[in-house]
Amino acid sequence: MSLLHSRGQARIDCNLTPLIDLAFLLIIFFILVTRMSGDQSPPVALPAPTHPAMKPAGTQSRLTVNVEVDGSQTVVSLGARRFAAGERGHEELAIALARRIRSDPTLPVDIRADRTLPYSAIEPTLRSIAHAAATAGSGKITVRVCALERDEGTNE
Repeated sequence: MSLLHSRGQARIDCNLTPLIDLAFLLIIFFILVTRMSGDQSPPVALPAPTHPAMKPAGTQSRLTVNVEVDGSQTVVSLGARRFAAGERGHEELAIALARRIRSDPTLPVDIRADRTLPYSAIEPTLRSIAHAAATAGSGKITVRVCALERDEGTNE
């Protein structure tokens, strides 16, 4: 009888200890290199923005005009007050805006409009804002435009 067969079938083993050691060494190497590369950039003092449009929204009051689609018509609102669609609604919007601009001429006006609206639906609102500024006697008014993202699955 042969000695080779008396020990049983031959097994192939793989020693994973050196492979695990190599993985840990690579992890330590990358941690150390990442820390060293971050220390090479010196701190820089950046200037503070001075333009009024760069102020956070919570630090100053503002007028917000919303232009939204409600079914088949465009609805304009100033805060919680909604205005009728058409020329009459835009005249009422101009009067309400002029009243607010007269009380504080530095108020910026934010226009929030649905991104899917064509410019022709938003233009009457812009004209109302310009008319309100002229009526209030304000030589300069800040108008900021914000586009609303509408989710496909919701009515927001």
